[in-house]
Formats: sequence, C-alpha cells, structure tokens
Amino acid sequence: MSKTRLRRLVDAFLSVRESWGAVALDRDIIYISNVTGIPLPWRARQGEGGWRHDLLLPWRRRVGGLSSGSGRLFIASDFEGDERWAIYEVKGLEAVKVAGEDGSMNLLGPVSPLGVLAFTGNKRNGVDFDLYLYKGDSEPVLAARLEGINVAGEWIDDKVVVIHRNTNLDSDLYLVDPERGRVEPLTEHRGEAANGSPVYVGGGWLLYSSNEGSEFASLRALNVETGERFTLYDPGMDLEALALSGNVLYASFNKRGRSLVAWGPLSFETGKPSWRPTGSLELGWVVSRIEAYPGSHAVVSASSAALGTDVYLLGRGSLERITWSPKLGLEGEFVEPTDFHYRSFDGLEIHMLYYKPRRPAKEPPPAVIWLHGGPESQARPAFNPVVQAILSLGIAVAAPNFRGSTGYGKTFTHLDDVEKRMDAVRDVAEAVKSLAEKGLVDPQRLCAMGGSYGGYLTLMTLAVNPELWRCGVEIVGIFNLVTFIRNTSPYRRRYRITEYGDPDKHGEIMLKLSPATHADKIKAPLLVIHGARDPRVPVSEAEQLVEQLRSRGIQVEYLRFDDEGHGIAKLENRLQAYTKALEFIAKHLLDH
Repeated sequence: MSKTRLRRLVDAFLSVRESWGAVALDRDIIYISNVTGIPLPWRARQGEGGWRHDLLLPWRRRVGGLSSGSGRLFIASDFEGDERWAIYEVKGLEAVKVAGEDGSMNLLGPVSPLGVLAFTGNKRNGVDFDLYLYKGDSEPVLAARLEGINVAGEWIDDKVVVIHRNTNLDSDLYLVDPERGRVEPLTEHRGEAANGSPVYVGGGWLLYSSNEGSEFASLRALNVETGERFTLYDPGMDLEALALSGNVLYASFNKRGRSLVAWGPLSFETGKPSWRPTGSLELGWVVSRIEAYPGSHAVVSASSAALGTDVYLLGRGSLERITWSPKLGLEGEFVEPTDFHYRSFDGLEIHMLYYKPRRPAKEPPPAVIWLHGGPESQARPAFNPVVQAILSLGIAVAAPNFRGSTGYGKTFTHLDDVEKRMDAVRDVAEAVKSLAEKGLVDPQRLCAMGGSYGGYLTLMTLAVNPELWRCGVEIVGIFNLVTFIRNTSPYRRRYRITEYGDPDKHGEIMLKLSPATHADKIKAPLLVIHGARDPRVPVSEAEQLVEQLRSRGIQVEYLRFDDEGHGIAKLENRLQAYTKALEFIAKHLLDH
C-alpha cells in the first residue's frame, strides 16, 4: 500500500466523530462531541422537526466532563492534556471560572436541587482532594478536609455523599455534613470492597454498587439514618452505573465486557426499597454514562465497534438515537469483534476480543496484539478509530483481557499484583499461541501495541518473548517501575504502590519486573509515542527507554508531543502519531 493511500485511510478513520458524557439540562441534552476536532459541549434541543444540535460554548481547550442540575451547567477543562482540571459554569456564551487555573486538579460532582455544585479539589496540598461547595454568589466554600482521592457523588438534602478511594480497587462512601462539620463513614468494611455509584431514593435510603463479600459489584441499599444495609439485586456481574428517573431505576451491568442495561420501577411497599428489572437491553455496546431525563427516561452515552460512539434516549422499551456523529460513510467498514477464549500456561481461562479484517491482507492475516491499559481495566467492544484503521489495512487485531483485568471478579483482578506481574506477560504469549493454533493470525507477522500499562506490557513481551514479534508500538508506557512510582503525580503515588509495589520495600522485585532490566533482549523495531505533559507516566520514562535502546543499537523511532499529556488528544497530533504508527506497522507486517 502506498504511503499516500495509507495516510488517507488514517485521515478518514480519525475523522470519524464521537459524542459522549451526556447529561440532562431541563429537557435539553448536553453532551461532549469532538466534531470540531476538540471535545466541546453541545446541546440537543427537541423541536417540531426533531432534535436540533448547537455548539453550546466556543472554547479552545478540551472539555473532559459535564455536570448539571437546577438549570445550571458546569464543565471541566484542562490545558494541553495536563489533567489539572478546572471547573467553569456555562452562562450563555461565557464560561465563568469556579475553581482551578492554579495548578490544582478539580473533580466535578453533582448539583443539588437548590443549585449548589459539590466538587472536590487538591488545592490545599496537591495530594488530598477536599470537598467544596459552590453556590454562585461567592467563592467556593471548603466543606470538609479529606485525605486521598475523593469524588462528590450524590446529594442527600443538604449533605453530600463522597466516594473515597482507599486504593484503586477499594473505596468507601462518606456522608459529609458541612453545617456540622461531620464526616460519617457509611460503608465500613473488612477486606477489599469497592463502593460507588450512589443514588439517593428518599426516605433515608441510598442505593449504591458494592462488591463487599463478593466477586462482583451488586446493587445494594443503605439507610443513612439507621445504618441498615442489604443486597437489593445481584445478577453475578459488575454493576457500573445507576440513574433514577421518576420511580424508574436504570442500571448498567458489565456482562463480560458488553453492557446490559436493565430497568424497572422502584418500590417501597415494605418500607424498604425493592427492585427487579422489568426490561433490559443488550446490544453489544459499552455504556459509559446513564443520567436521568424527564418522563422516566434516561440519557445513555454508549459506544459500539459497529456504530461508533453516540448518545441515546432510553425509555421503558423505547430507544431513540439523539446524536448521529459524522462517520464519513465508513459505517459499513467497521468491524465488530468476536469473543475468543483460551487457556493460559496455568489453565486459567482468558477472554479476548478478536477482530478479523473484512479484506485480510493474507490468510491467516498478520495481526496487532492490542494490550489495554490500567491494568485495572478491560478490553471492551467500544469504537476505536485506530483499531478500525488497522483493520482497514487487512491486519487483524486481538485484544486479550490478561490476568489483572477487571470485569471477571476480584480474584482475577489480583492475579498480577507485584511479584505475579510476569504471569500477565505469559498470558500475552499464550494468546498468540492460541490464535495461531486456530489459524486466526499469522504467527510470523505480529506487532505488540499498547498504551500506559499496555505500553509497559508491550515492552515486557518484546523483551521476554522476542521471537514472537516483528515490531512494537508503545504509547505513554512505563519503562522502569521504580522511577515511574517516584515520579508520577503525588496524588496518584499511594494508589499505584498498591498495584506495582513500594520502591522502598519492593525495589528489587520492581526492577526485576521492569522493561528497563530486560531492554537488552528487545530485538524488534519499536515506535515510542509520549506526551511531555503526562502527569501519570512522566515523559522521562520514554526518554530512558529511547536512550537505552539506541545505545544498544536497537531500531527505535520516537515521537514526543510537547502539548500532550497521557495520550494524544489534539486532532493534528493524533493524525501525526497514528499515521506514523500505521506506516510503521504496515512496513513491518505487510512489506516483507
């Protein structure tokens, strides 16, 4: 394939637009769209001819989140990917600063029925996220000093339910009473438990998700006045999002990567809440957000490998598509993945998504092994323009959910902790072996590719199994676990130590498990992409990697973006980065 045609393909797929993060503002729907090339807030308003869409706010920086209520709308925005989110209130065509622009990071929370915004921010010391309240007639008021990472989750009258992260996989709900200066723990527990998604339903009852005492997060009920707690509904899969509209409760569950949305009336016939779904929807999508909408409806932000990422209005048995983000007529080219299961070296079953190109370059096709980040994350069948562009070249994509991934229970998620991390690397090698045995990939034409933790895993598998790979593409990845932990943003450090280890205690094993220790074994050509403003994985990780490989004569190409952070967000940068990535992959998988 000529470079000109390849670049046109990349331009086309990266020009596919998406809409997400939707909330209701009265009867309008406000959502984020990158139709201009920058994620900005848009408004959908219903009229006689259907939904009319307008850019809500002219803005030059990306918008990363929305919060609405009582006729008010707030946005979060950062600068060149630094994730130092500032909060603004949208008033007409203006954005009035609420918090930020001072080096702090601020996390949007809910708006109360009286129009008060609750949010958290680390202005005090750069590490701890305190709770603030903003009424609009003065500066935000510090409501409670809190330790660690906290997110305002729900209002209960004049009190705020805060989600406090103990670790990345363990969290609690606190009830903060600003008037009395009290912080009351609601979900004290033994062992590890993730508690979140709080929704207040009246009568002192709070609904939330929790995996306390269980492998998966179920729907729980808690009385904030009496402390009574019980399980309301447990389908044996992770509850991810809740929304109450009128008396109809909507819930989204993770069913092996695909979202199942269920709904039904919430009843209080016994004085306690009871709920069983009366309807459900399972379309193979990934739901990222559900918000209440008037008329017992819900606004759903969903992504599908086949349909792209858009906003829908869900009623009891009805589904209306609200946004039709531009696809350039490429919908017929999009590929949906199939589920593939294999046994790893120790008999553990691993779930993988396999995408077969519509027009394979050869049979079996060359392949990119796509390694997700996290590792507390999951390869899911959401729309990914880079994956679809790779497929358009006739190259297959396989995305394994190696041990350590979420969505398969707590035990599975911990199978890669600290000294067990090499087992996840072995899972990748076993994925290649299984795919090759089934004739789904050409074992002589493989590329390892991943970002963040997926970048770490890319480097490790290139070093530990050099015979498998023609090339590798590493994006914002970790090279040295010790320097990564020491140099990551202070507010993240304590949470990453739980997963990767403490350099003061586990320094030796962390070095043993670092790509830096094994870099001399890498043989395949490598492309490295990193943003200089990355607050999670500092760009120094990429600099170490490139210097060490070049000193050993390994072929490595390096793209550094001074105006990007943890990932590539700006359209012109994405076009440059991923055009280079696909040229690199095509050169090594197709041109030999």
